[in-house]
Amino acid sequence: MTDMTVKEIINTQQEIYRLLAKKQIKKVFELLSELSSVLQDWTVNEKLNELETSYKYMLRYMFEGIEDPEREQVYRNLISSLFTLTDKVTELLLEKESSGFYFSKKRYFQLHPEMSIQQQSDTLDSAINNLSLNSLLSDIENNVQTQIELRKQVEKAEEELVTRIWCNYPATEWDYSALREGLSPEHFPVETTCLIISALTLNLLHRYDEQKLAILLDVYEQSTNEEIRQRALCGVLILMYIYKTRIELSPYLLARIEACKENERFCKETRTIFLQLIKSRETERISRKFTEELLPEMMKISPSIYKKMKQDELMNDMNSLDKNPEWQEILEQSGIADKLKELNDLQLEGADVFMSTFSGLKSFPFFKEAANWFRPFNTEYTALNNVFTQGDKDNNFKKLISLSHFLCNSDKYSFCLSLTQVPETQRGMMTSQFNAEGIEMQNIEKDKLSLNADETGKNISNQYLQDLYRFFKLSSFRSEFSDPFSSHIDLFQVSFLQSIFSDDNTLRLIGEFYFRKEYYAEALTMFNKLLQNHRSDSELYQKIGYCLQMSGEYDKALDAYLKAEMIYPDSLWTLRRIASCYRTLKKPEAALEYYLRIEQMKPDNLSIEMNIGHCYFEQENYDEALKYYFKVDYLDPKSTKAWRAIAWCSFLAGKQEQARRYYEKILNNKPTSIDYMNAGHIEFVLKNLNKTVELYRKSIENDKGNKESFLNNFKQDIKYLIQAGISANDIPLLIDQLMYSLESV
Repeated sequence: MTDMTVKEIINTQQEIYRLLAKKQIKKVFELLSELSSVLQDWTVNEKLNELETSYKYMLRYMFEGIEDPEREQVYRNLISSLFTLTDKVTELLLEKESSGFYFSKKRYFQLHPEMSIQQQSDTLDSAINNLSLNSLLSDIENNVQTQIELRKQVEKAEEELVTRIWCNYPATEWDYSALREGLSPEHFPVETTCLIISALTLNLLHRYDEQKLAILLDVYEQSTNEEIRQRALCGVLILMYIYKTRIELSPYLLARIEACKENERFCKETRTIFLQLIKSRETERISRKFTEELLPEMMKISPSIYKKMKQDELMNDMNSLDKNPEWQEILEQSGIADKLKELNDLQLEGADVFMSTFSGLKSFPFFKEAANWFRPFNTEYTALNNVFTQGDKDNNFKKLISLSHFLCNSDKYSFCLSLTQVPETQRGMMTSQFNAEGIEMQNIEKDKLSLNADETGKNISNQYLQDLYRFFKLSSFRSEFSDPFSSHIDLFQVSFLQSIFSDDNTLRLIGEFYFRKEYYAEALTMFNKLLQNHRSDSELYQKIGYCLQMSGEYDKALDAYLKAEMIYPDSLWTLRRIASCYRTLKKPEAALEYYLRIEQMKPDNLSIEMNIGHCYFEQENYDEALKYYFKVDYLDPKSTKAWRAIAWCSFLAGKQEQARRYYEKILNNKPTSIDYMNAGHIEFVLKNLNKTVELYRKSIENDKGNKESFLNNFKQDIKYLIQAGISANDIPLLIDQLMYSLESV
């Protein structure tokens, strides 16, 4: 067989994974044989033949009726082995074909076996010790430049270790041992341990490894440091979602996870991270709101703000902006104040509102290293030397940036690195203003100290998930991975975690969050699960109905609403939804019954009266429909909402003069192309042919000259024109005259 491209290899791999998840084993053997024939590795062929032979024997024994109590376990082991073999074959093929960063580095490490994980760990350990020893020297002996150089050596060793761990596949027992040692409590500083956790997470995202996943679980369970614990758990949960099918094949990992679930803290933190993962879905939506709505509106109103400020105020006192009430008035009138409040509320919820703000600040050399996307924020990092004075612990600006839980680590580095491009004098003025705010800084520190362990952990996991999100969306390494955030990381779909979310409070909390964010399919799953224990909860049926209605499943939505009505028959909201569904399902008689009930409960409501009119209209009872349309026009004479309904209904009822009067009013009040066409129909019926052509022409002109659109709409109305007395033979003649008139314009 000829060689395969990188894309073909990866597509085949993904197809095999999909087939294994569906347990279509025969097809898996066929595709693996194709990959194996390209690879031409006898050990792979031998293993593949061994597995297929074993599978055929299993099938033969089963169909011969031979009882085998081990069959289920043998089957699981077979599928697990096929996953592993697929990984191995794919890796070997891509090593030959791929020019990506991962495989380039891997080929380099293969040529330098001395650069093992253990060796890199020892190099880093030595660099950290040298830095620590140097910092113990007196100020006279301790040269600042020497300290900086030693710190750079540590940072470089950390970056190299992260790359080495990321590109480690397949792992040896020595590699597992080095990882366990490097992640053991107190072995490395917290910052270094956090980087190793991220490196291991990246490695597992590239290739599944049961032992490495177990090591991450060990770190979460054994560490006493909250930063380390939360990062490990975030990685573990994302990996559990991605590899749920494979973990279900591992009795060892399932037992480990069951043991974790007995710890309420694990369950609580898993629920918290799940909610944060749901919020991560909002990031793109928030970014669009900021760039497409808020910024353009602010650009529009900036001249207005300038006019509202006196020139001398602008030149002499920039703080006058804060005191100008007219500025706030402009913001409120433009709608920006509401948008800013919405973004602020989202921020307080923990939503990622800064993605778009900092996405343009990720091009610094700092971000060319994968490790730096996950580095816990540290003002001592050497790239920030121009912003912070080394060892200056009383710097309030330094404290403020470090303590802020609104910015993730990656964005903190972006912000500080952007300051390095500001002239030194201006940068000094900016940071000195923070130093002057000593009292405010003390308050922030007090707030930080008052946070309990739950809140601290919640802030850490939220920031880390944002760091991960930025890496997979913005970094130059993103092409190396299948983006885990490209679809929703739905932990509820992970069978072995589902019990964590199965209590009523959690189901309702997650369901309501989905519902509020308009993720109706997911909300529906939660509400249906709740319904199993709450069959008489009308609110649940209402929300289930709403989710179904918003998903376009009107029959099922109606069924849910009718159940809600049985439990609570006097809910106006439910009755209106039932009526709306009946109308959508083209059942105006049933809809009318409900609208008339609602009218008794809420008389003279304009919306209800209009809908009653529509129901009569849809039953072709035009006289009754007109009564309600006229009632709406009478109750709200300043509104034009009933005019079109009256005009068109009058036309169908044969009341052409009445229809004409209303279309004349409509044409004097922002008419649409359809309004001109309908007014033309009236004149056609009244035999005013020149006027008809003129109105039809205006209909086309109003639609930017789109003749095709006009003709399509016109065809739908031909039956009404014929019912009104127009000869079918006259219609094509008038259309031709219209087309000639357009050519002569």
